[in-house]
Amino acid sequence: MNMQTVVKDAAATRLLVKPGLADAPAMIALNDELLVVRAGVSFAGYTFETAAPVQIVHPLVAGADYGVIVDKGVPRALLADLGAPTGENVIGGFHFAPGRNATARKGGDSVSAINPHSIWDVNFRPVCPDPRGMALAFAEGKPFWFDIYLCGVNHHADGTSRFNTVIADGRAPPFNPETRKGFERFDYKTAVAVLARHGKQVPSHAEFIALSHGVTERTSHSGDPKITKWDAPRVSQRGANQATGNMWTWGHDGDPDEPRASIFGGSWWPGDGAGSRDASVGYWADSSDGLVGARGRSDHLQLG
Repeated sequence: MNMQTVVKDAAATRLLVKPGLADAPAMIALNDELLVVRAGVSFAGYTFETAAPVQIVHPLVAGADYGVIVDKGVPRALLADLGAPTGENVIGGFHFAPGRNATARKGGDSVSAINPHSIWDVNFRPVCPDPRGMALAFAEGKPFWFDIYLCGVNHHADGTSRFNTVIADGRAPPFNPETRKGFERFDYKTAVAVLARHGKQVPSHAEFIALSHGVTERTSHSGDPKITKWDAPRVSQRGANQATGNMWTWGHDGDPDEPRASIFGGSWWPGDGAGSRDASVGYWADSSDGLVGARGRSDHLQLG
């Protein structure tokens, strides 16, 4: 799917109220390490009349995800390393990236920062159950969320978007929870199945272009990246890491009825062919190769 999901449920939205902010998260990053709850937001019966800084309980760690709770009217950020933040006092969360997003079309940098597009709240988030390691983008005017990192071998334990983990590909296939060992292949069908376990899908060509815009075009990483390490030159404006020139990633051409398997972005080889518009559409779906990985996406959930 490639559409915004709107749910009208008064009971579900009663906990969080954002006057005039239905199309934005309840929190905003004012700089690399300062997150605030926006003025006027009400949560769990408490109204923030002025912008409220989020207290960082657990130190910010590059590549980590955080859940934000409201405790007696005080917003606090807690490390969400072992699972998606849950509980009635959770207002939302964010990703603290190892570098900042691209500001032009020359990639990002290596200064650790809150990814402003990763900020979510309980009424403004991905449809998939686990919002960690994801960021918001727009393709053809429609919002969607994408995985900041490439899918890893240990997706069953880490989720599909985790920093500093072994990248799943045809030579190192992802773990299969049913057989308790790796899949035999990492072809299109397997990539679709793995992401579906997490409520996600492979992106369309239009979505890939949107999530990877801002990378340094026609450049590639030097050699097989193997892990989801930070690759600043090939970070996008929305914060997709290793978006191009690292691994081809499975996707589809966008046809609503019979989508064709495709691969996007280019790998570390053959070098200057990689980029945000590099695609092989109609790719042979049964192929499984060490050059091809996957990146998940999810519809956007907007309550109210």
